[in-house]
Amino acid sequence: MRFKSGFLVGLGAGYVLGTRAGQERYQQIVDAASRLRENPGVQRLTGEVNRTVSVGKDRVAETAAAKADQAKEAVASKVGDSTSTGTSTTSTTSTGSRP
Repeated sequence: MRFKSGFLVGLGAGYVLGTRAGQERYQQIVDAASRLRENPGVQRLTGEVNRTVSVGKDRVAETAAAKADQAKEAVASKVGDSTSTGTSTTSTTSTGSRP
């Protein structure tokens, strides 16, 4: 019984000391991240990256719109070709019986 109570006291002390150490380390990490965010060089670099991403996003949107228009025109010309020649693209379903 004495071993169990000593073990539980040791376990409790280790838990308390561990959580305090963990909390202190967490606070150190938070402080370091805050200092990093407030660094003027990091802020400048972040602004440059945001501008670059914005320009890239605009270019991608323009290219995607142009390609969509090209695809739309290609489909429209194919549909126009098939209706002008009199061919039909409708499909028929089979009833399952064979001749």
